Amino acid sequence: MVNYSVYRWLALFCTFCVCVVMFSAFGDEAADFAFIQEVNPITTPKPEEVVRFNPQEASELKLVATGLIRLYQKFVSSQDGPSCQFLPSCSRFGMGCIQEYGFVRGVLLATDRLIRCNGSQSSHYHRNSVADKYIDPVSDYAELK
Repeated sequence: MVNYSVYRWLALFCTFCVCVVMFSAFGDEAADFAFIQEVNPITTPKPEEVVRFNPQEASELKLVATGLIRLYQKFVSSQDGPSCQFLPSCSRFGMGCIQEYGFVRGVLLATDRLIRCNGSQSSHYHRNSVADKYIDPVSDYAELK
């Protein structure tokens, strides 16, 4: 006849060992969670992009162009996700240029920016370490007025 009490004690001991190993592995869970929050780009705060827009000062062409850009931002870009490599984003840069420099120069500057938004000229721009994007503000083109 086999004594099953030895097997029962052995099973309890193995279960206890497994529990100790599991709880010791998860004991530093708070530090792991803090590290994940720090590294995860989704949880990093997004820097605010400032674009001045005053519809009372805008011409009809400016209103139409910025309205089309705004439609793109609300319905197309929101579905695609943030993929622009610059701060401010290309659509916000376009809106700012159109408001600041007028329709023709603004559209030309926005087109130039869209052509450059591919990462091939990364050595020409400063990099924002928080957002991990290149900095190219509208104010850099002030001499074009």
